Amino acid sequence: MKKDFRFKIVLVGDEAVGKTSLILRYINNTFKDNYIPTLGVNFMTKDLQIKKTTRLVIWDIGGQAEWKAKLSLYLKGADGAIITFDLTRPTTFTSLEDWISKLQAIISPNIPFIVVGNKNDLKDLRKVRAKDVKKFLKKQAYSIYFESSAKTGENVDTLFDRIAREIIKNKGFTIKD
Repeated sequence: MKKDFRFKIVLVGDEAVGKTSLILRYINNTFKDNYIPTLGVNFMTKDLQIKKTTRLVIWDIGGQAEWKAKLSLYLKGADGAIITFDLTRPTTFTSLEDWISKLQAIISPNIPFIVVGNKNDLKDLRKVRAKDVKKFLKKQAYSIYFESSAKTGENVDTLFDRIAREIIKNKGFTIKD
């Protein structure tokens, strides 16, 4: 089957923020409680319909420091990004600015991206305040924000659909009926 659009989407963020879990929930509708770090990079594909058949090639990039040296290789050719942080770990939130800077420097200053606060199901453990997220987003001219839970599936499909639509818009494509 011919794909009308094919987009490379990269998921980045510090280690253990739930990037792999978000992808597995989106692709397979599954969730695993145990943490297995991504070594380097993995990728999966999923087709979706946005009036045309769109193939998303989703790259899961390990967040450990040893993989950051190869980050430019992994990011090359990306059409969009999902930058993930853990709502229960403030250090992952404070590193967002660094992730955004790297994406814009390596790929393009205009790369469409979505910021995702993951692990929204752990409400009692939440440490990143909503007002801090709003303040941060105000500084970002075109970032879009979702809170999600790979465990429950909250907003997972929505954020992948949204990044695909943002890429289509960014590339100047039109979607006709």
